[in-house]
Amino acid sequence: MRFREQNCVPAALRQTVAGWLSGFGEALDALVFPWSCAVCGTEGITEPFCGQCREMLLEQSTSASKFVCPRCALQAGPFADLDGGCGSCRGQSLGFDASFSMGSYEGELRELCLRLKHERDAWLATWLGKLFVEARRDLFDSLPSDTVVVPVPLHWWRHWQRGYNQAEALAEGLAKQLRLPVRRLLKRVVSTRKLATLGVTARGEVVRGVFRVRPRSNLTGRTILLVDDVLTTGATCSGAARVLKQAGAVRVVVSVVARTERTTL
Repeated sequence: MRFREQNCVPAALRQTVAGWLSGFGEALDALVFPWSCAVCGTEGITEPFCGQCREMLLEQSTSASKFVCPRCALQAGPFADLDGGCGSCRGQSLGFDASFSMGSYEGELRELCLRLKHERDAWLATWLGKLFVEARRDLFDSLPSDTVVVPVPLHWWRHWQRGYNQAEALAEGLAKQLRLPVRRLLKRVVSTRKLATLGVTARGEVVRGVFRVRPRSNLTGRTILLVDDVLTTGATCSGAARVLKQAGAVRVVVSVVARTERTTL
Protein backbone atom coordinates (compact mmCIF):
# COMPACT_ATOMS: atom_id res chain seq x y z
CA MET A 1 0.00 0.00 0.00
CA ARG A 2 2.86 2.36 0.85
CA PHE A 3 4.42 1.69 -2.55
CA ARG A 4 1.17 2.57 -4.30
CA GLU A 5 0.77 5.79 -2.34
CA GLN A 6 4.30 6.90 -3.20
CA ASN A 7 3.67 6.34 -6.91
CA CYS A 8 0.29 8.04 -7.17
CA VAL A 9 1.76 11.16 -8.73
CA PRO A 10 -0.88 13.79 -9.57
CA ALA A 11 -1.65 14.13 -13.27
CA ALA A 12 -0.77 17.85 -13.25
CA LEU A 13 2.68 17.10 -11.82
CA ARG A 14 3.29 14.34 -14.38
CA GLN A 15 2.39 16.78 -17.18
CA THR A 16 4.73 19.42 -15.76
CA VAL A 17 7.66 16.99 -15.49
CA ALA A 18 6.94 15.67 -19.00
CA GLY A 19 7.01 19.26 -20.28
CA TRP A 20 10.38 19.89 -18.63
CA LEU A 21 11.87 16.72 -20.11
CA SER A 22 10.47 17.52 -23.55
CA GLY A 23 11.85 21.07 -23.41
CA PHE A 24 15.26 19.81 -22.29
CA GLY A 25 15.30 17.28 -25.14
CA GLU A 26 14.42 19.95 -27.72
CA ALA A 27 17.10 22.30 -26.40
CA LEU A 28 19.76 19.57 -26.49
CA ASP A 29 18.71 18.53 -29.99
CA ALA A 30 18.92 22.13 -31.24
CA LEU A 31 22.40 22.48 -29.72
CA VAL A 32 23.77 19.32 -31.35
CA PHE A 33 21.83 19.54 -34.64
CA PRO A 34 21.15 23.21 -35.56
CA TRP A 35 18.19 23.92 -37.82
CA SER A 36 17.92 25.74 -41.10
CA CYS A 37 14.81 27.91 -41.56
CA ALA A 38 12.01 26.08 -43.41
CA VAL A 39 11.03 29.36 -45.12
CA CYS A 40 14.19 31.29 -46.00
CA GLY A 41 16.91 28.68 -45.42
CA THR A 42 18.87 30.61 -42.79
CA GLU A 43 21.18 28.12 -41.05
CA GLY A 44 22.34 27.69 -37.47
CA ILE A 45 19.03 28.53 -35.76
CA THR A 46 17.48 26.68 -32.79
CA GLU A 47 14.11 25.82 -34.37
CA PRO A 48 12.73 25.36 -37.93
CA PHE A 49 11.72 29.02 -38.32
CA CYS A 50 14.12 31.92 -37.93
CA GLY A 51 12.90 34.86 -35.86
CA GLN A 52 12.10 37.01 -38.89
CA CYS A 53 10.12 34.34 -40.75
CA ARG A 54 8.33 33.27 -37.60
CA GLU A 55 7.14 36.82 -36.95
CA MET A 56 6.19 37.19 -40.62
CA LEU A 57 3.98 34.07 -40.48
CA LEU A 58 2.34 35.24 -37.25
CA GLU A 59 1.72 38.73 -38.66
CA GLN A 60 0.21 37.28 -41.84
CA SER A 61 -2.03 35.06 -39.74
CA THR A 62 -3.18 37.98 -37.59
CA SER A 63 -3.92 40.06 -40.67
CA ALA A 64 -5.85 37.20 -42.32
CA SER A 65 -8.02 36.71 -39.23
CA LYS A 66 -9.43 40.26 -39.12
CA PHE A 67 -12.23 39.84 -41.66
CA VAL A 68 -12.99 36.16 -42.02
CA CYS A 69 -16.16 34.07 -42.00
CA PRO A 70 -16.36 32.06 -38.74
CA ARG A 71 -18.35 29.37 -40.51
CA CYS A 72 -16.35 28.59 -43.68
CA ALA A 73 -13.13 30.56 -42.97
CA LEU A 74 -13.27 32.52 -46.24
CA GLN A 75 -11.89 36.05 -46.28
CA ALA A 76 -14.65 38.69 -46.13
CA GLY A 77 -14.76 42.46 -46.47
CA PRO A 78 -14.67 44.79 -43.45
CA PHE A 79 -18.39 45.56 -43.80
CA ALA A 80 -19.58 42.01 -44.58
CA ASP A 81 -22.56 40.66 -42.66
CA LEU A 82 -21.27 37.42 -41.14
CA ASP A 83 -24.37 36.55 -39.14
CA GLY A 84 -25.06 32.94 -40.10
CA GLY A 85 -22.02 32.85 -42.36
CA CYS A 86 -20.77 34.88 -45.30
CA GLY A 87 -22.39 35.34 -48.68
CA SER A 88 -20.69 32.18 -49.97
CA CYS A 89 -21.82 29.76 -47.25
CA ARG A 90 -24.93 31.34 -45.69
CA GLY A 91 -27.88 29.01 -46.21
CA GLN A 92 -25.65 26.20 -47.44
CA SER A 93 -25.62 22.82 -45.71
CA LEU A 94 -22.22 22.32 -44.13
CA GLY A 95 -21.53 19.30 -41.98
CA PHE A 96 -19.33 21.29 -39.61
CA ASP A 97 -20.32 24.19 -37.34
CA ALA A 98 -17.26 26.42 -37.64
CA SER A 99 -13.82 26.49 -39.20
CA PHE A 100 -10.63 28.48 -38.99
CA SER A 101 -7.18 28.47 -40.50
CA MET A 102 -3.78 29.96 -39.93
CA GLY A 103 -4.11 31.97 -43.12
CA SER A 104 -4.76 31.95 -46.85
CA TYR A 105 -3.35 29.27 -49.13
CA GLU A 106 -0.72 31.44 -50.76
CA GLY A 107 2.91 32.47 -50.47
CA GLU A 108 4.96 30.90 -47.70
CA LEU A 109 2.00 29.13 -46.10
CA ARG A 110 1.14 27.43 -49.39
CA GLU A 111 4.74 26.22 -49.78
CA LEU A 112 4.72 24.81 -46.25
CA CYS A 113 1.46 22.96 -46.94
CA LEU A 114 2.92 21.48 -50.12
CA ARG A 115 5.98 20.30 -48.24
CA LEU A 116 3.77 18.66 -45.61
CA LYS A 117 2.41 16.27 -48.23
CA HIS A 118 5.80 14.51 -48.39
CA GLU A 119 6.83 12.08 -45.68
CA ARG A 120 10.38 13.47 -45.58
CA ASP A 121 8.95 16.76 -44.28
CA ALA A 122 6.58 15.23 -41.72
CA TRP A 123 8.63 16.86 -38.95
CA LEU A 124 7.20 20.23 -40.03
CA ALA A 125 3.76 19.28 -38.71
CA THR A 126 4.72 19.53 -35.03
CA TRP A 127 6.28 22.97 -35.48
CA LEU A 128 3.42 24.27 -37.62
CA GLY A 129 1.00 23.05 -34.96
CA LYS A 130 2.92 25.00 -32.33
CA LEU A 131 2.87 28.15 -34.45
CA PHE A 132 -0.80 27.62 -35.33
CA VAL A 133 -1.82 27.50 -31.66
CA GLU A 134 0.12 30.69 -30.97
CA ALA A 135 -1.51 32.46 -33.93
CA ARG A 136 -5.06 31.36 -33.05
CA ARG A 137 -4.84 31.01 -29.28
CA ASP A 138 -8.20 32.72 -28.71
CA LEU A 139 -10.06 30.24 -30.92
CA PHE A 140 -8.33 27.16 -29.55
CA ASP A 141 -8.93 28.34 -25.97
CA SER A 142 -12.65 28.68 -26.70
CA LEU A 143 -12.97 24.91 -27.22
CA PRO A 144 -14.40 22.84 -24.33
CA SER A 145 -11.86 21.05 -22.15
CA ASP A 146 -13.19 17.64 -23.23
CA THR A 147 -12.72 18.35 -26.96
CA VAL A 148 -11.37 15.41 -28.99
CA VAL A 149 -8.87 16.03 -31.81
CA VAL A 150 -9.68 13.92 -34.89
CA PRO A 151 -7.60 13.91 -38.11
CA VAL A 152 -9.22 13.52 -41.52
CA PRO A 153 -8.05 10.06 -42.64
CA LEU A 154 -6.59 8.90 -45.93
CA HIS A 155 -7.74 5.71 -47.60
CA TRP A 156 -5.32 2.89 -46.70
CA TRP A 157 -4.06 2.69 -50.28
CA ARG A 158 -3.32 6.42 -50.47
CA HIS A 159 -1.71 6.23 -47.04
CA TRP A 160 0.54 3.40 -48.20
CA GLN A 161 1.54 5.31 -51.34
CA ARG A 162 2.31 8.53 -49.48
CA GLY A 163 3.91 6.88 -46.47
CA TYR A 164 2.00 8.90 -43.88
CA ASN A 165 -1.01 11.15 -43.39
CA GLN A 166 -0.18 14.83 -42.96
CA ALA A 167 -3.54 15.44 -41.21
CA GLU A 168 -2.58 12.91 -38.52
CA ALA A 169 0.81 14.57 -38.05
CA LEU A 170 -0.85 17.99 -37.73
CA ALA A 171 -3.44 16.62 -35.29
CA GLU A 172 -0.68 15.19 -33.11
CA GLY A 173 1.15 18.53 -33.15
CA LEU A 174 -1.96 20.52 -32.22
CA ALA A 175 -3.06 18.06 -29.54
CA LYS A 176 0.35 18.20 -27.91
CA GLN A 177 0.15 21.99 -27.62
CA LEU A 178 -3.48 21.96 -26.47
CA ARG A 179 -3.10 18.95 -24.15
CA LEU A 180 -6.10 17.30 -25.76
CA PRO A 181 -6.48 13.65 -26.80
CA VAL A 182 -6.07 12.54 -30.41
CA ARG A 183 -8.46 9.85 -31.58
CA ARG A 184 -8.39 8.23 -35.01
CA LEU A 185 -12.16 7.80 -34.99
CA LEU A 186 -12.74 8.03 -38.71
CA LYS A 187 -12.09 5.46 -41.41
CA ARG A 188 -12.04 6.29 -45.11
CA VAL A 189 -13.77 3.29 -46.66
CA VAL A 190 -13.79 4.49 -50.29
CA SER A 191 -10.73 5.52 -52.27
CA THR A 192 -11.87 8.65 -54.10
CA ARG A 193 -10.17 10.20 -57.08
CA LYS A 194 -8.25 13.42 -56.49
CA LEU A 195 -10.63 16.30 -55.83
CA ALA A 196 -8.37 19.18 -56.88
CA THR A 197 -9.81 19.43 -60.40
CA LEU A 198 -13.47 18.89 -59.45
CA GLY A 199 -16.11 21.56 -58.96
CA VAL A 200 -18.08 22.22 -55.80
CA THR A 201 -21.08 19.99 -56.58
CA ALA A 202 -18.94 17.15 -57.92
CA ARG A 203 -16.80 17.13 -54.79
CA GLY A 204 -19.87 16.83 -52.60
CA GLU A 205 -21.11 13.85 -54.57
CA VAL A 206 -17.74 12.10 -54.57
CA VAL A 207 -17.27 12.21 -50.77
CA ARG A 208 -20.79 11.02 -49.95
CA GLY A 209 -20.49 7.74 -48.03
CA VAL A 210 -16.69 7.89 -47.97
CA PHE A 211 -16.25 8.03 -44.17
CA ARG A 212 -17.33 5.80 -41.31
CA VAL A 213 -16.87 6.14 -37.59
CA ARG A 214 -14.95 3.29 -36.03
CA PRO A 215 -16.93 0.91 -33.77
CA ARG A 216 -17.25 1.69 -30.07
CA SER A 217 -16.48 5.39 -30.56
CA ASN A 218 -18.37 7.17 -27.79
CA LEU A 219 -18.94 10.70 -29.12
CA THR A 220 -22.19 11.56 -27.36
CA GLY A 221 -22.19 15.24 -26.46
CA ARG A 222 -18.56 15.77 -27.46
CA THR A 223 -16.98 18.60 -29.43
CA ILE A 224 -14.66 17.44 -32.21
CA LEU A 225 -11.70 19.42 -33.53
CA LEU A 226 -11.44 18.02 -37.06
CA VAL A 227 -7.95 18.56 -38.48
CA ASP A 228 -6.77 18.71 -42.10
CA ASP A 229 -4.07 20.61 -43.97
CA VAL A 230 -6.08 22.67 -46.50
CA LEU A 231 -9.75 23.63 -46.81
CA THR A 232 -10.92 24.28 -50.37
CA THR A 233 -14.63 23.66 -50.97
CA GLY A 234 -15.27 22.06 -47.59
CA ALA A 235 -16.64 18.85 -49.15
CA THR A 236 -14.22 16.46 -47.46
CA CYS A 237 -14.56 18.02 -44.01
CA SER A 238 -18.34 18.23 -44.40
CA GLY A 239 -18.55 14.53 -45.22
CA ALA A 240 -16.39 13.64 -42.24
CA ALA A 241 -18.27 15.98 -39.90
CA ARG A 242 -21.66 14.54 -40.84
CA VAL A 243 -20.75 10.99 -39.85
CA LEU A 244 -19.20 12.26 -36.59
CA LYS A 245 -22.48 13.98 -35.75
CA GLN A 246 -24.45 10.88 -36.67
CA ALA A 247 -22.30 9.08 -34.11
CA GLY A 248 -23.28 11.56 -31.39
CA ALA A 249 -20.89 14.51 -31.64
CA VAL A 250 -22.68 17.73 -30.72
CA ARG A 251 -20.30 20.11 -32.50
CA VAL A 252 -17.55 19.83 -35.12
CA VAL A 253 -14.98 22.60 -35.58
CA VAL A 254 -12.63 22.34 -38.55
CA SER A 255 -9.02 23.42 -38.12
CA VAL A 256 -6.77 23.67 -41.19
CA VAL A 257 -3.39 25.26 -41.81
CA ALA A 258 -4.57 27.14 -44.89
CA ARG A 259 -7.82 28.19 -46.58
CA THR A 260 -8.08 28.61 -50.34
CA GLU A 261 -10.26 31.30 -51.85
CA ARG A 262 -12.58 28.86 -53.60
CA THR A 263 -16.27 28.75 -52.69
CA THR A 264 -17.55 26.28 -50.10
CA LEU A 265 -20.38 23.85 -50.57
